[in-house]
Amino acid sequence: MELVRKTKDSLGMACLRGLAKGPARIALVDAGMGGRRIKAGLLLGAGLALARRIKKEESGPRVGVVLPPGAGGTMANLACVLAGKTPVNLNFTAGRAAGDSAARQAGLRMVITARAMEEKLGEHFPDAGRRLDLAVMLRDGKWQAVVWAVLALLLPSGVLAFLAGVERKGGDREAGLLFTSGSTGEPKGVVLTHRNILGNLDQIEGALGNLEIRSLLGCLPLFHSFGFTVTLWWPLTGGPRVVTYPSPLDPKVLGEVIAKHEVDLLVTTPTFLRALMRRAGREKLGKLKMVVTGAEKLPGSLREEFAEKIGVKVYEGYGMTEGSPVIAVNLPGAERAGTVGKPVRGLEVRTMDEGTGNILPQGEAGILEFRGSNIFPGYLGRTDLTEKVLKDGWYHSADFGRVDAEGFLTIEGRRARFSKMGGEMVPHGVVEEHLMKWLNENGALHEGTQEVMVTAVEDEKKGESLVVLHSCELDVAKAEKGLREAGLPNLWVPKKFVRVKQVPMLASGKLDLAAGRKLAEGM
Repeated sequence: MELVRKTKDSLGMACLRGLAKGPARIALVDAGMGGRRIKAGLLLGAGLALARRIKKEESGPRVGVVLPPGAGGTMANLACVLAGKTPVNLNFTAGRAAGDSAARQAGLRMVITARAMEEKLGEHFPDAGRRLDLAVMLRDGKWQAVVWAVLALLLPSGVLAFLAGVERKGGDREAGLLFTSGSTGEPKGVVLTHRNILGNLDQIEGALGNLEIRSLLGCLPLFHSFGFTVTLWWPLTGGPRVVTYPSPLDPKVLGEVIAKHEVDLLVTTPTFLRALMRRAGREKLGKLKMVVTGAEKLPGSLREEFAEKIGVKVYEGYGMTEGSPVIAVNLPGAERAGTVGKPVRGLEVRTMDEGTGNILPQGEAGILEFRGSNIFPGYLGRTDLTEKVLKDGWYHSADFGRVDAEGFLTIEGRRARFSKMGGEMVPHGVVEEHLMKWLNENGALHEGTQEVMVTAVEDEKKGESLVVLHSCELDVAKAEKGLREAGLPNLWVPKKFVRVKQVPMLASGKLDLAAGRKLAEGM
């Protein structure tokens, strides 16, 4: 696949180049709209027509978007960057308060949406200013879109950009604004520059470009960092065709979409992958070329079971919103189980002792720090938070980990997922993984999403005590015994188990840590 991005381009210019290079190719298949196939030239034409409308409607720097993955969400985001605006995809699953907070922080005065979204969300729709119906905008600009699509066939990209008024240079100006999922508290606005996003796209291309990936599934929300960069901007800037579906929560339909539209690459979370494996099976998923999971640790049992039942290997990767988001990934011929692979090219990684602030030798575990073109410049309007995590270009993350002598990165846990008990740091994720493995071996797990979460509450004697939230049938005495037999220290074995209707989850597939702790405290 030939690279069409230029590092000094604006994101809008990179999209224009990527789509104009092969205007007759199918760039997007909207499986949520009956498998509608959209050519790159028509996608670009619609984007340029919408961009003109956006410029007339909004003089400010940012435009809100409340749409799921699909042709509509893609066109709205594309139009924003072609118009020189920052698209702000609002998390419409996080509740009204979080959406309103994000809109307020971003200073939004206008939001592009669809009537179906307004009806679905009702009073939970974020207060983000005037609402523009995308369907009406597309209808009004139909003939302009056709004209721009024809021009894309005839004119060089530079001339097309001049006629459309697309900004050529991007650099360190804001190109995207994403809000953290709020898994540990109130969402923070993560500013991503043109250089950040294009730099990460080149890093993705460097990792996956030689694998002959022709198509990937785009079902992760556009407000999620992987859905934003990997399955939105990568296809638009010259990457593989994207097959979209509006939600990652329907594994049976997703299996049919993957099979029908011959998807090569699936990027998902372990939670969603487990459900997909059980509902779709080998018949639907067996022709996938590659599966990459992120957002949470990939259990070894899931990796082995997927390979056995589906016949496709699962590669664990790692990223964060502040990294635009891809940081590291295992690859065919360059993989190590239990790690998240090697960091993408051009990214420096080191570990720091949180107690002393000293940089540790390679191989020693500590707080992970990263520096590279994909690392964000700071949080929106929060210089206090920015100064805590950024120094000399190094991003001080919330994760513990280490890099071995061969360059493989291992994530040992998040600061928010450790409890200090009896003077010892106890990792929630490790306990959770052992418990899931024990439940799986004993046939206690059902089809669906994550059924176990380890959290903690305050404890007068030990500082904190672990609590297991579970939505499946579970014999507490047998579970405790199983964890001890697995070799867990007695301090690490939870003594409190609470049955819940559903383990708190975010739309991104991550555990909702804040909601889980609150739920445990309330019980």
